[in-house]
Amino acid sequence: MLTHEKIWLAIDRLANVFGYSPSGLAKQAGLDPTSFNKSKRHSPDGKPRWPSTESISKILSVTGATMSEFIALIDDDDEHYKAISAMDKDEIAKKTAQILLDTKSVLFNAREPFTLKSGRASPVYIDCRRLISFPKERSFLMDAGAQMLANDIGAENIDVVAGGETAGIPYGAFVAERLGKPMIYVRKEPKGYGRMAQIEGHLPEKGETNVILVEDLQTDGGSKKIFVDALREAGAQVKHAFVVFHYGIFAASEQNMKDMGITLHALATWWDVLALAKEQNYFDKETLTSVEAFLNDPERWEPAGQEGVA
Repeated sequence: MLTHEKIWLAIDRLANVFGYSPSGLAKQAGLDPTSFNKSKRHSPDGKPRWPSTESISKILSVTGATMSEFIALIDDDDEHYKAISAMDKDEIAKKTAQILLDTKSVLFNAREPFTLKSGRASPVYIDCRRLISFPKERSFLMDAGAQMLANDIGAENIDVVAGGETAGIPYGAFVAERLGKPMIYVRKEPKGYGRMAQIEGHLPEKGETNVILVEDLQTDGGSKKIFVDALREAGAQVKHAFVVFHYGIFAASEQNMKDMGITLHALATWWDVLALAKEQNYFDKETLTSVEAFLNDPERWEPAGQEGVA
């Protein structure tokens, strides 16, 4: 049965298959870019609005898809895809937080805090590399990430996906595959032999190539500069970065992104994880209280029993 929901779902899927956002597909077909916006799919009084046969004909023409292929998209009862398409950013953040907790990719321990690379003591720790070993969970995160980028940037505005060495490489590959885009990866420094390359893969040398940088996480964003500078020196336009997880607790993160002219896209932050941990009582009250204190003031936080110790 060709329901209102399924027709619009097929249009969304067609756009995704050919590397467009719904608005990008409409524009490419010569339609008003807002024609396929979700806000246009119902009238102000809630009545369903159907796409015209003319608009469907135009998007089939511009993509080269046949009517039978379009119908196949309608008939494909992909609940996983449908569920992600219906989720807003808050719902995606909550699901991401759930996955991080369930896979033990985030840990809380206020009594025996972790030592971060900076030497700072922290009651929270995240290991996004661990996520690549969980195919079902990984699939959701990458599908959600690709959808976020298609909606926020427009897949048609992304020419190449770049993974940052090393943890960003698998995520860059996953995102590139879903968006149907070329992938490269960027080293922290040029390798010391051969071509002395810092960028691996093929990056077009001529014209404005829009590259999105992909990494596993962001703390304050300072390390992104190495990759962004290397890409820009090679002639790429870099205006966006994507991470699975953004700490969301350091003021320097926002400032560093602003200084580099980068818009950051992330699936979840520590605040999303804390909210879910509280809601589901993942940890005892003492731990949650201490973690919240750290997230509110990570520079001054001290483990329990050490407050005021010089």
